[in-house]
Order: sequence, then structure tokens, then C-alpha cells
Amino acid sequence: MHLSISKTKVMVAAFAAILAPINAAQASTLQYESSIDLEKTNFSKQINLPKFDSRLGELESVLFEMSGNVEGSVELENRDAQAALVTGNLAAEISLKKPDSSLLLVALPTASIEQNLEAYDEVLDFDGTSGVKLTGISDSEKESALFTVPDDFTPFVGDGSFNLFVEAIGNSKATGPGNLVAGFETFAGASVSVTYTYAKKDEPPRRRKVPESGLPATIFVGLAATVVLTKSKIRFL
Repeated sequence: MHLSISKTKVMVAAFAAILAPINAAQASTLQYESSIDLEKTNFSKQINLPKFDSRLGELESVLFEMSGNVEGSVELENRDAQAALVTGNLAAEISLKKPDSSLLLVALPTASIEQNLEAYDEVLDFDGTSGVKLTGISDSEKESALFTVPDDFTPFVGDGSFNLFVEAIGNSKATGPGNLVAGFETFAGASVSVTYTYAKKDEPPRRRKVPESGLPATIFVGLAATVVLTKSKIRFL
């Protein structure tokens, strides 16, 4: 059985192999970061990030990433008449908002601790057998949002910078017996980055050094493919 292949198709395939390295496109990226140090919730802070300079090339995507952090202490006192399992959740809701104040990202870092506490020892001191105070508790959560539609790039393209807003609300709470006293100190912070992926504008072709053989290696690959096809009982139409 003979395989029939058009001579034109063979030549197109051969030259495609030759030209592939020349036509390969390479994407470039730029990343900028800004952060809010840990401070007591509740707060709203403004951060600034550089816009994308469209003179660099054609923007393909905009990636926002936020790492939200919560840290603090928990005080628990079981005032029940019997031992109980008590849970403390040190938590914050950290929001990142766009220049128009619309929501961009939300991170919900939560550090949970469980304690078995004995019946109330009649002293409200978050100590002894019925109470506990824990410090240095922390957690973090990372969220991201990717924009690939050109219409969504507008607020982030141009000269200068744009503003984003970081808001942190404390959501710490405790669960356990009906007679429970809990106290929290909740601090929150965030690290925000923007990554621009773009295609560079056309540059003048670089002058290439011609190999001693007079033909680039890729041309030999294309010619070799043609020779192999010729020796394989292929009938050209």
C-alpha cells in the first residue's frame, strides 16, 4: 500500500520546521509589590502600585495576588460547672478593593485553637485549671485574580500609579459551654502584588552569524525530512 501526500504539503511542513524558531514569541513580565504591616483591626489603608506602560508592548494579562495575615492572642475562661472543650478562632476578613471601590479579592485567614478546660476555679484570670491565655497565634491565606480581557486593563494602564484599598475586619470568636468568657487581640496585615504579562513590541531583526556550512541547522532538518519522505515509497500528487 502506497501513501499519497501532496508535494506542496511536504514543502510547507519542511519550511515550517525551518521558520519555527524564528517565529517563536516570548512573553515578558513585570511585577510590583506593596504591603500593609500588622495592626489592630478594623482599618482601611490605601496602597499604590505602578501602572503598566503601554509603550513596552501589548498587555496580555494582569494578575493580582494578596497574602492576608492575622496574628494575635486569645484568652479563654470556662465558667461552667463542669469541664468543657473550648475553641478559639482568631480570624480576620481582609478585602482588596479596586480604584472604583469594587471588590477585587477577599482573604479569610483563621487560626483555630482547642483547649480542654476544667470546671470554673472561681477566679476569672484566664489561668489555672479553667482558663488559658495563648499568644503569638497566626495564620495567612493567599488569594489571586487574573484579568485577560483588554477592557478590564484600563484602570491599570498608563503613566504613574493606581490606588487600591486594603480593609481588615476582625472576625475572632470562641465556642464552647454556655458559661464562657473569651477575649481577643486581633492584628491583620497584607502583602499585595500585581504582575503584568505582555508581548514586547516588534524589534529590528538581529543579525545572525551564518554557519560555515552556509545553511542554518534548521534548514538541514527541513531538507532531511524531505529526503526521508522521498525514500519511503511516498507518491507525490
